[in-house]
Order: sequence, then structure tokens, then C-alpha cells
Amino acid sequence: MEIDPIEIELRCLFCDAVLGGKPGADKPKSGDLITCQACGQGNDFDSVLEAAKEKGVAQVEEAVGKKIAEELKKLFG
Repeated sequence: MEIDPIEIELRCLFCDAVLGGKPGADKPKSGDLITCQACGQGNDFDSVLEAAKEKGVAQVEEAVGKKIAEELKKLFG
């Protein structure tokens, strides 16, 4: 069974804007604060990453559920 790739963006925990870094900036690491370009709030990198993981898991569960339903419909439809 194959599902389409899923992309998850890192989003601001305050305004839900996509977080982006400045060109040439170091990649954030655990404990860093990422300043949102939209609202100016500081987002804890670990919290942003955890929120993205939770969203990703939910999207994968949904995609797999749909795929299983399609396959079952083909078998027993």
C-alpha cells in the first residue's frame, strides 16, 4: 500500500503563520526561540516541532484510513 507524500510546515504557535528562516541563518536547534516574521512572537523550537509531528501523524492516519477504505471497497465492493 502506498500513500502520497505528506509535507508539514513549521507554523507559529500564536498566529499559525508559516515559520521561515533568514537566508544563510543557522538551522534552529533544541531550546532555540524562533521569531515569527508575521506576529513577532518567539516560538520554542521544540514546541513547534512537536506540534508539526502531531499534525503529521494525524494526516498520515487520515490518509492511511482512506487508502484502507478504498482497498476494502475494491475487495468487497
